[in-house]
Amino acid sequence: MSWRDVFIGELRRLFSNPAVVFTVFGGIIIYSLLYPLPYANQLPRELDIAIVDHDQSQQSRTFIRMLDATPQVQVVKQLGNETESSPYFASAEIEGVVTIPQHFYRDLLLGKSPVVSVGGDASFFLTYGTIVEGVVATGSTLGAQVKVRRALMNDTPMPIAATQYAPFSLNAVPVFNPTTGYGDYVVPGVFMLILQQTLLIASGMLGISNGNVNTNANAAKITVRNSKSLWARTIILTGIYCIMAMYYLGASLSLNGVNRMAEPLQLAAVMLPFLLATIGLGSLIGIAIKRAEIITLIVLLSSMPLLFIAGFVWPSSALPTWLSVIAQFAPSTVVIQATLQLNQMGADFQSQLGHLTQLWLQAAAYLGLAFYLKRKATHAA
Repeated sequence: MSWRDVFIGELRRLFSNPAVVFTVFGGIIIYSLLYPLPYANQLPRELDIAIVDHDQSQQSRTFIRMLDATPQVQVVKQLGNETESSPYFASAEIEGVVTIPQHFYRDLLLGKSPVVSVGGDASFFLTYGTIVEGVVATGSTLGAQVKVRRALMNDTPMPIAATQYAPFSLNAVPVFNPTTGYGDYVVPGVFMLILQQTLLIASGMLGISNGNVNTNANAAKITVRNSKSLWARTIILTGIYCIMAMYYLGASLSLNGVNRMAEPLQLAAVMLPFLLATIGLGSLIGIAIKRAEIITLIVLLSSMPLLFIAGFVWPSSALPTWLSVIAQFAPSTVVIQATLQLNQMGADFQSQLGHLTQLWLQAAAYLGLAFYLKRKATHAA
């Protein structure tokens, strides 16, 4: 069978399989449009909270007004005690409760530090953290006002009092995530995982044996044909996914407002071995598993574990050593680190030679093993 016939046959197999077509084209496009939507606002803002004011003083009311003016929270209810907040939490009417203690105003005048309590659902760490951030910012501002006022009462000039209320000032400048938002933080890495998972499914489905009957007479011909088919499939999927990778690393990130710093050729140099390694791994899955629905199920179930061991949602240093070692066998782990460092952190290409070498080793190992097992299975049939 000529190379031309093999390529045409593989193209027909791809485009005549609705599941593969939907995974490759529909899945990539749908994920790129739907996945970033929940994070369009980047950070939670104007979260509804309730106030329990045990002091009922002028200063506590000032604190409540200042808290309501922050971008993090908005005060929607004032309750008599903390237990009244339970039904509002259960019905999701509020996302936090702030308790102002008794003698709040008196302690401020005496120079003491009153304890303002914050309650919330800590399982939503961004929501809880945002509420705490709003309360801390309000408390710091109110405390500064009290200190300045006390200094003025002691005949300290206003310019000096305004600069002495705190021992130091903080000027925080986010470097790799300018918006400090969740979208810029998670979307680029997840896009790489989506590319891997869809490519694994497509490569695995197409790698399932056609069920050709083998005899001693045609064994050599089938071996050559299967080898050619694997080569053709690798080239076709690499070409298609090069376009998909360009879309994910370029237009899609731009549409979602995620910064891009890498040169296209640098990203291409990283993506090529990644795609080859993923196709090889998908081919191995197709050789080992003969049912398309099982391939899809296994790949989808592996998505969340691969996401959390990739080293960007949860730091690799905090993972058990054995889990970090297992993660290095997944092409997504390496390419996520490489693309994030190049595209989001502005790293130079020389610093990624280790990742590049690892991806090429994976590509050689997975594709080489796939060709070997394909040939061995053909002779054994």
